[in-house]
Amino acid sequence: MAFVMRQLEVVPKNLGEKLRTLRRSQAVSLEMMEKMTRVRRHYLEALEWGRYDALPDPLYTRNFIRSYARALGADETYLLELYEEESGRIDLLDPHRLPRERVRKGSFVVSTRLLSGIALLVVVLGMFGYLGSQASHLLAPPEVIVLNPVDQSAVDSALLPVTGYVKSDEVQVSINGKDVAVNEDKSFSLTLDLTRGLNVIKVEAKRRYSRPAVIYRRVVFDEETAATIGNDKKSPNGG
Repeated sequence: MAFVMRQLEVVPKNLGEKLRTLRRSQAVSLEMMEKMTRVRRHYLEALEWGRYDALPDPLYTRNFIRSYARALGADETYLLELYEEESGRIDLLDPHRLPRERVRKGSFVVSTRLLSGIALLVVVLGMFGYLGSQASHLLAPPEVIVLNPVDQSAVDSALLPVTGYVKSDEVQVSINGKDVAVNEDKSFSLTLDLTRGLNVIKVEAKRRYSRPAVIYRRVVFDEETAATIGNDKKSPNGG
């Protein structure tokens, strides 16, 4: 009885052997693979024989592996994982450099946590900055302009119209403690009855929750003084 000796199939152990076995099992030559993947033959040979020093940057090598896997209908994720494991031990980025150190999984976890913490901190600081700017705007006093009277002026009439306008919406205005209506065009006016001598007029404007804006006008009511000032302005020689 004759016995036939058959060579036992060797299970491929590394990425190169798996790629080579996969290609040959589908009867695909290197020339065919070069056309199918558009990857140069010497790069394909370098992949199949584990010559990582003959391959370009890992970014391009990963694309070569993806193209190889897709051309043969293989699991590219699995093949890429093999490449990552092996390149951590024998991927030479330069012939004169030491093999790249295997990156520990824990370092990725730490980096991810660090980046997440930094992102969260940026978001929190952004929120506080936004809230701070809104609070500052909310608490800032409104801008108010008093058109009449002019500060440190003298008048000869006891009835003095106080006029002005505000530059914001929903502003409450008071003159000497008396509330004044603000018109649609944001103007306001109130006629005061002055007393003889110095009169201090206080114009106050504020929004809800804001600090008040306060403007003072000092006006002297004196018929004789005001008449004298008026005559001086009319006299061409000033006397």
